[in-house]
Amino acid sequence: MTEPATDPQLLGVARRLLSARGFRVRESQLGGLADASWLLAENEYFLLGLAAGATLDDLRALEGYVAAEMGELFEAETLGAKRWDSYVVLLASSDGDQKGRPELLRLKYNTRSLRRLISLGVQASDEAVGSALATFLPLPDPPEGGLASPFDELVEQLVINGVAADTAAQAVSSYRSRVPVE
Repeated sequence: MTEPATDPQLLGVARRLLSARGFRVRESQLGGLADASWLLAENEYFLLGLAAGATLDDLRALEGYVAAEMGELFEAETLGAKRWDSYVVLLASSDGDQKGRPELLRLKYNTRSLRRLISLGVQASDEAVGSALATFLPLPDPPEGGLASPFDELVEQLVINGVAADTAAQAVSSYRSRVPVE
């Protein structure tokens, strides 16, 4: 069997993003593979085993190794309720067009011992990796001065979508006051 191609750049971006968002991150070699690393990331809510490969086929191979590492961890440590918030996260830099393949769906929906989050076609950028990991990342702080009124944003969106500004403002104002619009 040929070893799966890993993506150290993708793994590095993930390590940096998770660390910056309060996760304790440890990188280790995957047992049984000569040149493959994985991340174990933990915060107060989640325990993630993360691997990055080049293709879906690489992820299929890496998944078994990461799941085995996570299984050993579960036997060795008392995780409490976090045991049920543990995930194998697999990122691939290519194969973004393969999202409906049966083997991907079987892997994604195999929840026997661990849940799996799989993202294909992820570039080694903060935005792309952050989007793939969004499930686990805290929401950003609101802007200084608070968030804009949703009603003001609705008026803006109506105008952007072709409704006259005065008509949009009147419709939203009418809705807020519960007076019928004529």
